[in-house]
Amino acid sequence: MSSTCATGIHAIGEVAWGSHFCHFFRDPEDLADTLVPYFATGLREGDLCVWVTAAPLGAEAARAALAAEVPDLDARLASGQLVLYTHEEFYALHAGRSGDEVLGSWLALEEQALRRGLRGLRLTGNTAFLAPGQYASFAEYEAHVNEAFAPRRILALCSYHLDRCGPEALLDTVRNHQFALVRRGAGWEVIENATLKQAKADLRRLADELEARVQARTAELERALRAHDDFLTVASHELRTPVTSLLLFVDGIARAARRGAVATDDLLARLDRVRAQSLRLDALVNRLLDVSRAANGRLELTPAPTDLGDAARSVCERMTDDLRRAGCALSLRVDGPAPGTWDRLRLEQVLTNLLANAVRHAPGAPVEVSVTPADGGGAALVVRDRGPGIPAGAQARLFQRFSQLDPQRSAGGFGLGLWIVHELVTAHGGEVRLESAPGEGATFRVELPGEPRAA
Repeated sequence: MSSTCATGIHAIGEVAWGSHFCHFFRDPEDLADTLVPYFATGLREGDLCVWVTAAPLGAEAARAALAAEVPDLDARLASGQLVLYTHEEFYALHAGRSGDEVLGSWLALEEQALRRGLRGLRLTGNTAFLAPGQYASFAEYEAHVNEAFAPRRILALCSYHLDRCGPEALLDTVRNHQFALVRRGAGWEVIENATLKQAKADLRRLADELEARVQARTAELERALRAHDDFLTVASHELRTPVTSLLLFVDGIARAARRGAVATDDLLARLDRVRAQSLRLDALVNRLLDVSRAANGRLELTPAPTDLGDAARSVCERMTDDLRRAGCALSLRVDGPAPGTWDRLRLEQVLTNLLANAVRHAPGAPVEVSVTPADGGGAALVVRDRGPGIPAGAQARLFQRFSQLDPQRSAGGFGLGLWIVHELVTAHGGEVRLESAPGEGATFRVELPGEPRAA
């Protein structure tokens, strides 16, 4: 069900169910001008309509005015969808009841309407019969109406004779309704309660802010989905390559064995290639596992006494051939012992990823690695390349998952190397920073405390 309903009154349009408003009139034409379209719309839309009439537009006159707009009015009356009361009949019906009991009768009518399959309850009452001294007590009743009707499928329009309301009654009436409808010249003007007007402005502002957040979040999710799809595509390709090579090597060995033509040297060479591809596949699977563990906060370390300089020497020796093939001259400087309690394998993985990043993005450029002990314990690891550098706008996302600075040079990569560096360094309680500018190369600085601490 919709949360709004049409009032039928041109100056107002649609309002939320639970609305309680008023209009000020001077003559029967003013009443007919608002109440006839109000009820004609309610009857067409399927509301239970209750009209409590009073002079200067009595029950018979109200019926005649409404019949001109609703051709089947008699059938609506006979079915009970429309109920017309004089104010004497209505208040005789509720004689001796408190204001809360009268409110309860309206709520019971709404429930009855919904059980009958109608949309809700639409009602109006003309207060012209009130004596001047009765406005104060009636204002208290109206104040309770707002709270009682707000969560219900009830639409309430109260009619006040403008010439019979004194200044204080006018103020109370406007205060106790969400808005008021007043004749201005040939038309009607809506006067809103100041509190309601501010609330609407706040709601519009909050709605605009929420829409902006939803749009930003939607764009973020779309980017994440695209990155996820790209990752799966690249991962599938990367895993398929060593698997295909393994199958080819194994098939070749099997065919040669069936022919009885497997020389020992040839077999060993082929097994070496199988081992190399197996190691590559193992590294890829471990990287995927690292991604899963880091993303779920389950990246475990095995700290032990470690010298960062020794770990750096070991990695540089293993990476020498890869760097030479990329045309990168590697230099290592270790400024004395750099002991700490770290997970050596993880720190070697950090340096391996940083060097692999240099091979990929700075081929042909020198690469410098340095290890420096820190005062008070800990150490700093610096990897600097003399490549093309990184634009400032791209640096902020460089340590994000699936981030690839140059997709052409990153072909065959996951876009995860630097993210894993960040996660491993953070898991040690350390920090990794990047300093770079176009044409000036890139410098990655890793600072580690003497012992891992909660990140």
